[in-house]
Amino acid sequence: MRKRIGFRYAFMMMTAVGLLTPSVVSNAEILDESSVGISYALDQYISNLEEQEKENGESEQVGDGLTCRYPEFEGKCLAYVEESVNVREEPDEDSERVGSLPVNGIALVVDKGETWTKIESGITEGYVRNDFLLFGDAAGAYAEATCPKRAKVNTITLNVRAEQTEDSDCLTIIPEGESYEVIPRDDDVDGWTYIQVDSDIKGYVSSEFVDISYGFSHAISVEEEEEIRKQKEAEEAARYAEMTSTKRQEVVNYALQFLGNPYVYGGTSLTNGTDCSGFTMSVYAHFGYYIPRTAGAQMDGLSSVSLSAIEPGDLLFYRGSDGSIGHVTMYIGGGQVVHASSSRTGIIVSGIGYRTPCAAARVIWD
Repeated sequence: MRKRIGFRYAFMMMTAVGLLTPSVVSNAEILDESSVGISYALDQYISNLEEQEKENGESEQVGDGLTCRYPEFEGKCLAYVEESVNVREEPDEDSERVGSLPVNGIALVVDKGETWTKIESGITEGYVRNDFLLFGDAAGAYAEATCPKRAKVNTITLNVRAEQTEDSDCLTIIPEGESYEVIPRDDDVDGWTYIQVDSDIKGYVSSEFVDISYGFSHAISVEEEEEIRKQKEAEEAARYAEMTSTKRQEVVNYALQFLGNPYVYGGTSLTNGTDCSGFTMSVYAHFGYYIPRTAGAQMDGLSSVSLSAIEPGDLLFYRGSDGSIGHVTMYIGGGQVVHASSSRTGIIVSGIGYRTPCAAARVIWD
C-alpha cells in the first residue's frame, strides 16, 4: 500500500478554469493557509481510493516502494484547494509571499519536506504546505477522476456527430483552434470524444482531430499578479473609452454586465439564471424592446439581416440537432458574441465562429 499524504485540509470544490492561462487573482482569492476547511466529500473520496487499492491488490513497485500508476505525474504535484494557496519564499507561514498556486494548479516538486514542499510552476518558485498539495499518484488519480478536460480542435473544420460513427448525423461544424468541454460518458467508444458545444449542442467528435488536456493552471507570481491587474485595468479603460452613445452599443454594454451569471433552462433572470433566448429577451426588455420568448420565435418575429452585415446588438441563430432553431447569441463586435451558453459555463463571450450560425436578425435599426 502506498503511503497516503495528509490532504484532508483541502476542499473538494473544483472549477472549470481556463487551460494554462491564469485568471486575475484578487486578495480575497489568495487563501491563508488556515482557511481551507475539512469536507465530508473529501474524506469519502480518499476512503474510496483506499478501498480500490485493497481490491486491486499490490501493483508494480518502483523507487522507494510507492506504487506508480500515473507516471506522467511523477515528480509533480497539484494544488488541492478551493481557490488559491500562497507560495512562500521560505517554508514558514510568516515568510514573504512570492505568488499563488490556483485550484488545479500544477507544479514540479523541487524538494519535498515533511511539512513544506518547494515547488516550481511557471516563473514562480517557493514553498507550499503539504496539506494543500497532492503528489504523484494521488495527483494523477484525482485529476483522472475529477479534473475537467478540454478538447481543442486541431483540424480546419470538424464535424460534431450525433453518434459515435462517421455515418451519423452532423449536428454542427466547429473550427480549428476552438476548445470545448469534454463530457465523460459510460458508453464512450475508443476513437470518439463527447463534447459540449453549448446549451443546445452536445455530440461526438473524432478523437484523432482534437487534443485533450486537463484544465491545469500554473502558479502566478506576485509580479505577474500586478501585471495582470494593470492589464485588466487598461483593457477596462479602453473598453469604456470605445463606448458610443448608440442604443445598440448600450445594449451590448448592458448585456456584458452579466458575464458569469448562471444558465438556467427556461429562466429569464439575468442575475439568478436564464437560458439563451431568455437572456436576449431580458436584455432588450431593459431598453423597452419586447421580443419573443424563444430562439425560433425571435428569428421569425424579427427583421432579418445578412450575416455579412451584422452589427453590435444583432442576434445570431443556430440550428439544433433536430434542424429547428435551438440557440441564440448576441453579436458584440470584434468577432465575438455573448450568450447564455450552458449550465456548466453560464453567460460567456465566445468567438463568432465557435459554432456556425444559420441566420441573423436586428432589433434596433438606425
